[in-house]
Amino acid sequence: MKRLLKLLPAASFFAMLFVVMTAGILQKDKTYSVTENRMLQKFPKFSVKKVIKGKFQKKYERYLSDQFLARDLWVKLETASEKAFGKTDANGVYFGKDGYLLEKYTEKDFSTKRVDKNIDVLVKFVKKASKTADTKVMIVPSKTYTLDCYLPAFAETYNEELFYSKLNRKLPDNTIVPIFDILYRHREEYIFYRTDHHWTTMGAWYGYAAYLKSCGKSTQDAKKKKKFKKVSDSFLGTTYSKVNMYTKKDVISIYEPESNMKVIYNLGEKIEDTFYQMKYIEEKDKYSIFFGGNQAVLEISGGEKNNKTLLLIKDSFANCIIPFLAEDYEKIVVVDMRHLNVDLSVLLNKFKPTDVLVLYNTIQFMQDKEFAIKGGNDD
Repeated sequence: MKRLLKLLPAASFFAMLFVVMTAGILQKDKTYSVTENRMLQKFPKFSVKKVIKGKFQKKYERYLSDQFLARDLWVKLETASEKAFGKTDANGVYFGKDGYLLEKYTEKDFSTKRVDKNIDVLVKFVKKASKTADTKVMIVPSKTYTLDCYLPAFAETYNEELFYSKLNRKLPDNTIVPIFDILYRHREEYIFYRTDHHWTTMGAWYGYAAYLKSCGKSTQDAKKKKKFKKVSDSFLGTTYSKVNMYTKKDVISIYEPESNMKVIYNLGEKIEDTFYQMKYIEEKDKYSIFFGGNQAVLEISGGEKNNKTLLLIKDSFANCIIPFLAEDYEKIVVVDMRHLNVDLSVLLNKFKPTDVLVLYNTIQFMQDKEFAIKGGNDD
């Protein structure tokens, strides 16, 4: 009897393991996580070549993690246990002050080769675009780097100044919009969401004002547009989803242009008279209120009749700055290279812009695997 009692813990453990494994096998694989707002890893295709290179093992490990039974609950329990033991981070997220959740980035998260290629392609594109258009580059710093005052003590972070220094050395003078300095001065204001990696509409407004100034324009128009409408106070973003930890919910505000605007989605897929898809306010991915999320191509008209066309090459950080820019140009063409299979030079020939703005977040730009390829380089 005593022997059986000694074996009971081990037997219970293996029984529980068997149940979890069986349930995991029987459950249908999920393709998308609403909580994390991302596609989940599917079962990878097997090949000897992929096994030798280690690609199959990496994807299989991600597959097991993504498809694990009751994954959201386990993430929540892991976060709670990490905090209980005094850790200041979990699952790549720092527990910051005032409810801020800040993503943890270190040098190993970036490939020097990829960063250098992306910068070289950007420089090449800027030099070509500058022959016919006033060209600017705005690379928005990460929330973690900007809001260092909210980080826990002794938090390890990637020094984005290294990236900016390299960019400054290679790009022509007066090309870069000095957005980091401006955001850093206002870092105690609500310029980034607590639970998401994006800047807020207020942060984007500072970016808009900085862009006008870098173009030699008056910032009076920016001051007139500093009026926002709150549309949600219950936003929990992508950073929250990584830890599933309760914190202060975010407020989403928007700027509504006074002009009547026309938005053509993806070369005629649909036409709207608003920048905002309000149905997303009731959904998990509330940030998609801006244009319904990332689109391959947007053509916006209805702004000032000045024969000016802005070509905006961007990632998701640009989504909430577009409403500020829209009234300043007769036409804006917004392109997300991650969803469009063309070279950058093709865009110049097709749309013949008078102005060009490349707007990315530092992290997205440094990690982007497609930018160098679509810029005309082979990765």
